[in-house]
Amino acid sequence: MVFALGDAIVGICRFSFLGWDDWVGGREPWQHTPERREKQRLALYAPDRLEQRFTAFERVLLPSIRAQTDPDFSLWMLTSDALPEPWMQRLHDLCAGVEQISIIVSSAEDVGAALKRPLRQAAKANGGPVLQFRIDDDDALSQHFVARLRREARRLADLPRVAISFPRGLIIRRYGKEEVRYWRAHLPFIGAGAAVRLADPGKSIFAFKHRLIPLEMTALSIVEGQSFVILRWDAGDTATEQQKKWPRNAVEIPPDEFLRLTEGDFPFLLDQDLGFVTDP
Repeated sequence: MVFALGDAIVGICRFSFLGWDDWVGGREPWQHTPERREKQRLALYAPDRLEQRFTAFERVLLPSIRAQTDPDFSLWMLTSDALPEPWMQRLHDLCAGVEQISIIVSSAEDVGAALKRPLRQAAKANGGPVLQFRIDDDDALSQHFVARLRREARRLADLPRVAISFPRGLIIRRYGKEEVRYWRAHLPFIGAGAAVRLADPGKSIFAFKHRLIPLEMTALSIVEGQSFVILRWDAGDTATEQQKKWPRNAVEIPPDEFLRLTEGDFPFLLDQDLGFVTDP
């Protein structure tokens, strides 16, 4: 784990984690039954799904982590000990060359329990609770994301409980047989890059529904550049829900404008083969 004393930034990515959190299928206690857990296990670890998620992780999220202009942060990849081989080994192999990444393999049945001890250990090393941000394995962050986040966190250093969002970003959409489409969006506290510093050193950002975070604490939304690229595709874990609730603050843009907007914040994507989501 990489951070300077008192200034730690920790990103958390759930990678096919078998457990309950703010995911649509496990938000409520009544959903936490053995039958639903087994259904979740079969869905998470279906070979076709895992292949798609690994491809997105390798071509979208990982390049954005390597490209950060401020490399002084950690990214925790949280997965379950139920993740089958050879997928577990593949995850370790992909992350091995990235200094910022640590893999947390947990048998816990919910995200909060899995992260409680690592967060407390990080807070002890940091001299106080760390600044956490969340990201999915099929999303990308601006190459300037960590630098911008650290700058704003330092401005708010006197607040023990605070949230930060960079709401401007891009969406690549293709469901089923439809043509790929590109969108420019304004989505405050979207899951891709939402950040909090909490007074409780062992509490994780996943204790909150990300869009409701501003109702829970002082929150700052910074309009600067493009902060994220998110995929809206069939392999998304909330694909059905996302198609029904397409964001109002999203404007469709032509492919050439999408490319122009990626140049300053996501130049690393220009070298990636995104055919797995853009091609029919």
